[in-house]
Amino acid sequence: MTQINQRTNSHVEKYLDYYCQLSHAPEFAVLLKGQWGSGKTWFINRYCEKSREKNKRFLYISLYGMSSLSDVDDTFFQLLYPIRSSKGMAITEKIIKGLLKVPLKIDLNNDGKDDGAWNIQIPEINFPKHLEDINKSILIFDDLERCNIELSSILGYINHFVEHQELKVILIANEDKFSKDVIYKDVKEKLIGKTFDISPDFEGALESFIINVESSEVRKFLSDSTELIKDLYSKAEYENLRNLKQIVLDFERIFELLPKKAKGKPEILQDFLKLLMAFSIEIKRGAMFASDISKLLNEYVSGISKRRSSIQSPNAALKDGSEDQTLLQKILNRYTGLNLHDPFPSTTWWQTFFDKGIIDSQELEQSVLNSKYFQDEETPNWIRLWHFSDLSDDNFDNLIAKIESEYADRKFSDLGVIIHITGLFLQLSNLGIYQKSRREILEDSKLYIDHLKNSSQLKFSSQSSEAVDYTFESYLRLGFQGKELEEFKEFISHIDEALELVRIESMPNLVQSLLSIMESDVWKFRGLICLTTQEHDELNRKYYGIPIFKYVKPADFVERLLLMKHKDQQCVFAAIKERYKFSNIDDEFIEELECLKAIQVLLLKESARRKRKVSGYCLESLNIYYLSGVIEKLEKIRLERQVGTTSGS
Repeated sequence: MTQINQRTNSHVEKYLDYYCQLSHAPEFAVLLKGQWGSGKTWFINRYCEKSREKNKRFLYISLYGMSSLSDVDDTFFQLLYPIRSSKGMAITEKIIKGLLKVPLKIDLNNDGKDDGAWNIQIPEINFPKHLEDINKSILIFDDLERCNIELSSILGYINHFVEHQELKVILIANEDKFSKDVIYKDVKEKLIGKTFDISPDFEGALESFIINVESSEVRKFLSDSTELIKDLYSKAEYENLRNLKQIVLDFERIFELLPKKAKGKPEILQDFLKLLMAFSIEIKRGAMFASDISKLLNEYVSGISKRRSSIQSPNAALKDGSEDQTLLQKILNRYTGLNLHDPFPSTTWWQTFFDKGIIDSQELEQSVLNSKYFQDEETPNWIRLWHFSDLSDDNFDNLIAKIESEYADRKFSDLGVIIHITGLFLQLSNLGIYQKSRREILEDSKLYIDHLKNSSQLKFSSQSSEAVDYTFESYLRLGFQGKELEEFKEFISHIDEALELVRIESMPNLVQSLLSIMESDVWKFRGLICLTTQEHDELNRKYYGIPIFKYVKPADFVERLLLMKHKDQQCVFAAIKERYKFSNIDDEFIEELECLKAIQVLLLKESARRKRKVSGYCLESLNIYYLSGVIEKLEKIRLERQVGTTSGS
C-alpha cells in the first residue's frame, strides 16, 4: 500500500519541487485538497522536512479558528521573530507595519478589465533578508475551510503575497466545503494555478505515528501488526489518518495499564487492538455512540433471529446491508469475528473508556485473569465453558456434561456462579447446541435457588460490594451469557423474590445488631443508616437502602436509648433526621413512619414521667429538634402520594 500511495502522491512531490525551485515568481498558488483526516497536513509536513535538507524555507500557518487577519499577521510575526513574540517580551519594532484598507481588483478572465473588487486588508510585511530569495521562501496556508475570516478577505489577503509580493504559496483545504461558494469559484481561477488531490498514505502515516510512540514494546507490536491494522481499516472502508494516530496513542495508554504477563501475549494485544480500532472508527465516523456498545448484544441476537426467519422463509431472505438491518447490525456484520457484541474485557469497560476516557485498570487486571488467554488446570470448568466458542467439539461435550452433573447435584453455592451457569445453559440452548429447552433450564434453576434458600445457603447481603452485581450484567468480571433472554430475566426475578424472603427472615438479627451498634458506636450507627461520603468504610450505607426501622421494636429502641448519654442520644436522632433529608424518599421508607411515631409516643411518655428533671427536658428536646420534624415530613409525603394515587386512578 505504501508503494502504491507513494506512486500516487509522488507526482505531487515532483510538482512541488518544480514549483518551489522556480527562479521567477509563478504568480499563482498551488492547492492540495482532500477530505478531513486524509493526511494532507501530514503530507505537507513530511514534504517540508525533506525539502529543508535542500535549503528550502517554509512558513507554515494553520488558519483553523482564526477570526481576523490580524491573527494571521501575529502568527507571521511569531514565526519570523520567535524571541520577540515570546511571552513577556515587549514588541518595540513592528515587522508588521500596519494593514491598509484598499480595494483589491482582480481580473478573473485575463481580458485586461477588472471583473471584481473587494475592500480587503493588505499586509505589509518586511521579511528578513534570509527569506527574500524567491527560491527559498514558501508560504503554506493550511485549514482554509476551517478559517472564520470572510472567504473573500482571506483569499484576497493570500493573493497579495502571490501577485504583489511575488511569493510562492501552497494552500491546503477540503475544497468540497466551498463547492457552493461563488466567490471561491471566481477567485480560484485567478489565485490557484494547480490543484492536487492528496491520497491517504496509510502505511507511511502509520509508520510515522509508530515512531513517535514512547514504549519500545508498543512500537514493536504495532510494527508487527501493520497488516492487521491495514486489513481492518480496509474492512471498515475508512481512510481517516487523524483517527489512526489517535488509535495508536489510545493503544499505548491501554498497554501501559495491562498486567505484566498480558503484555507478553500477542493474542490479547491483537484482540485489544482490533476492538479499539473497530469502536474508534465507528464512533469517530458517527455511526454509533459510546453508549451504543451495550446495545450491540441485543442487536446481535436480533440479527440471528432475522437470519433464522429468512432460512425458514426464503422469500423474506435477509441480505447483508439490506434495509431490514439496523445501523448497529451493519456494524456487527462489518467486523465479523471480532465479537463486538461481547467484547473483552466488557461492554461497560469500553463504554467508560470512550465516553469518559477512563481506563479501569482494576477490571482490566481481573478480567485478564479470568479470560480465555490464561486458562490452566486450575481454571473452573464453568469459566472454560464461558469461552465455549474457543472449544473443540469434544472438549465442549466433556465440559458441559461435567457442569450439568455438578449443577444437578447442587454442587455450586456461589450465587454469581449459579447465575453464570444458568445463563450459559440458556444461551447454548438458544443457539441450538444444548439439548435442554430454555423452559426446562428455567424450572430447574428455580428449584436450585429454592434449594439454596431452604438449606440456608442463600445469604442476604445488604452490601452491594459483597453481592452479585444486581444490574445483572456481570460477575467476576465476566458478563452473563443469555442475559437478554426472557427466561434469564424470569430467573433473576425468582432470585429477587427468594432474597426478599431471606431478608425478611433475617431482619430480627439485623435489627438487634444495629441497636447494639447504636448503643456502642453512634458514628458507626450513622454510617450504617445514612447516605454518607465515607466511600471506603466497608459498612457504609449497609442499611441505607433497607427500611430496617420497619422491623425495629419501638420499646427495644427506647430501652437502649435511655442507657446512652445525652450527647450520644442527640447523635442518634441527628442520624435519623439525616436519613430522611432527601425529598425523593422511597415508598418503602414511608413504611418506617409507624415505628418512628411509636418511638415518639414512648419518648414523650418517658419525658413526662421525668418532668422537672434534666433527663426529662433532654428527652423532650430530642423530639422537638429532631423526631417531630422527621415525622411531619414523612406524614406529608405519604399524604401527597395517597392523593396522587387517588387522582391518578
